Amino acid sequence: MAFQNFTAFLQETDTYLGRMSISSLRAMALVGLAFCAIATLPVAPVITMTALLAGSALVLLAAMASMLGRHRRWMNARDMALLEQLLGQSAQACALVRSCDAMILWSNATASARAGLQPGETMHTSLSVWHAEPETFITNMQARTQEEGIAHHRHDLPGHERAYQVEEFGRDQLLWRITLPPMTDWRDSLPFQMMYFTPEGRLSYASPDLRAQLGDLPFRIDMLFPRKLPETGRATWIDTPHLHGPQHVIRLHAPTGDAEIILFLPIPAAQDIAPVTTIQPQNLPIGIAHLDTQGQLLTLNDEARRLLHLRPEELPLLSDILEGLGRPVTEWIGDISTRRLARATEILRLSRSASETYLKVSLCLTEQDASKGLVAVLSDVTEFKSLEAKFTQSQKMQAIGQLAGGVAHDFNNLLTAIAGHCDLLMLRHDRHDPDYPDLTQIQQNCNRAAALVRQLLALSRKQSLQFVTLDLQETMEDVIHLLNRLVGEKITLSLRHGTGVAPIRSDKRQFEQVMMNLVVNARDALPMGGEIRIETRACPLPKGLERDRVELPPGDYTQIKISDDGTGIPQALLSKIFDPFFTTKRQGEGTGLGLSTVYGIVKQSGGYIFFDREEGVGTTFTLYFVAQPRDAKSVDSPTPAILQKSVLGTPQALILLVEDEAPVRSFAARALELQGHRVLAAESGEAALQILQDPKIRPDCFVTDVIMPGLDGPGWIMEIRDRFVDTPVLFMSGYAEDSHLAAQARIGNAAFLGKPFSLVEFTDAVNAQLRKRHEAA
Repeated sequence: MAFQNFTAFLQETDTYLGRMSISSLRAMALVGLAFCAIATLPVAPVITMTALLAGSALVLLAAMASMLGRHRRWMNARDMALLEQLLGQSAQACALVRSCDAMILWSNATASARAGLQPGETMHTSLSVWHAEPETFITNMQARTQEEGIAHHRHDLPGHERAYQVEEFGRDQLLWRITLPPMTDWRDSLPFQMMYFTPEGRLSYASPDLRAQLGDLPFRIDMLFPRKLPETGRATWIDTPHLHGPQHVIRLHAPTGDAEIILFLPIPAAQDIAPVTTIQPQNLPIGIAHLDTQGQLLTLNDEARRLLHLRPEELPLLSDILEGLGRPVTEWIGDISTRRLARATEILRLSRSASETYLKVSLCLTEQDASKGLVAVLSDVTEFKSLEAKFTQSQKMQAIGQLAGGVAHDFNNLLTAIAGHCDLLMLRHDRHDPDYPDLTQIQQNCNRAAALVRQLLALSRKQSLQFVTLDLQETMEDVIHLLNRLVGEKITLSLRHGTGVAPIRSDKRQFEQVMMNLVVNARDALPMGGEIRIETRACPLPKGLERDRVELPPGDYTQIKISDDGTGIPQALLSKIFDPFFTTKRQGEGTGLGLSTVYGIVKQSGGYIFFDREEGVGTTFTLYFVAQPRDAKSVDSPTPAILQKSVLGTPQALILLVEDEAPVRSFAARALELQGHRVLAAESGEAALQILQDPKIRPDCFVTDVIMPGLDGPGWIMEIRDRFVDTPVLFMSGYAEDSHLAAQARIGNAAFLGKPFSLVEFTDAVNAQLRKRHEAA
């Protein structure tokens, strides 16, 4: 018993002394030395002995604390190194946490990048993005770990799950492991193979084919280039036992500057390479030129003359036909001639070319017969530069898409509240009220804002179109007000409809986006003002139409023309105008997505788009859509927000409404009460479960947001589904398609309504769910 008490005392002493700061240890040692100094004074023997004992004890304790602190720091460093070796590259998010205050002492790369677990922060702060009450969750997990030695928790989410495991790791420390859902990477869909390496040389990404070859091997960049890294932008061959056969690669720097990128170039098949029996420099497929140390061209082979766009017998200075270094080309040549510059390869732009042409120029110094000269090897890297620019732009667009996805939920909640309360105001004003046009403008611009959100989301994922039959006259008159604001005062926008124009089939809001993009394009071609004309007409093609290598089958079409009398499109750019990211605007003024978006929407709608231009005269874009039969029931046209009373033939329904955004909750509750329903409102899933603890409350329908702090919509519905098996559910969310699929896959008798929605759309969706319940009964 005494031995156990002594052991416990030593452990407590170790814990206390090991936590003392350096300043505290110094103060304790100084006090001890002071006591020892007192013992040397001529005072009473009792005081001398007491001071000597106390001083010696304090000095001894300070020495023990210093030794224990050093030992503890050594053990901590050893533990951190062991964790980094074992779990540093784990796909799980792993973190070492101090028990007393939940401070993160160490975390691996996955925890830092995907879970936001950073050393020096607390778990409460890091988990607050996932949990409404992180303190309670962390306390419960730590308590279970102390009782059982290990604790597990599984959090079901729409379409995936997140699993936690907490176990003891030494004294007063816990090891957290979080299993995250698999993360798809946008780079997997790129048409080329690549690897990403961190600044320390660790592999952070590899394309699927390369990953399959590497397996679970912890790969580093020095395993690709064991001797030294190749120059940036220079293609080189490598042969490593970890990949299948020789590889042709190019090293690049990531635009963000925090990674090395290795692009794998395609290798032609052996049978495609014809045997060469004789090699003559003049016939080589690589440009070779000889020049003097001043950059004057002396001789060139045929390929070099073709690449430099030189006429026969033309031998200019290299600096007269190449540029793009940021300094004179003659200085670069002089540095190579005098051996001041070790790197002799640059990518330069051909200055005399009408189109963007880039050449890789490698120079080397030669000496023959006491005279110096330069040999230049030239190759066309225009496609590579275009690929590099598109790759950089795709990263920017990916970042924008991720940002748009992050704000879409909150932005759609704001639009839902604005549009919903606007609809409620419109119920109290008739069309003759002077405020009615202003309310209509608010409603229409809310719809435009919702369309812009979908346009941003389309940058990061494919957006499915909701096809309806559109009456062009009503649709164009609806959008012409916004187009007039876009073109400004110096430009006249005219709209002319032909007779007998048939409806078309398309997504209404995406069709409006097509018109906006084409009108904005025409506006930018009229810097001094002018006229933009929009014309619609019926266009029967009994024999079809063949134009620009495209064949339209015979049938009836609706034709839309957008024409301007602007600057026109230069001949050199005709083949690029529909290319993604291509723009003639200055840096920062355009994304190059306008016409490519138009082309994609028109083709998805089953239509065709052509253009006619004359430089300096103007441009006309012509759209063809298959004519649809005129059916009044199927034609989509603007409808006033008229609230229809419920026609269920049943008593008032009791509806449980769960929405964390107070403005949306207020609007939805008022809309349902106007229908004659009784509404129980809750701000969270936990509050909804609290309401349903009363056995007398039996809602006829559940209306819930999908994404909420704490329990999400599908989560709290699953907890009470066994008591309300047949009760219909209406899910709402700003994450339209993902939430739609996740919610309906897990919950039966459920429908989905994407935000933002109008009052009529909301009440119609709720009444449709109630009708299902009434018909089933």
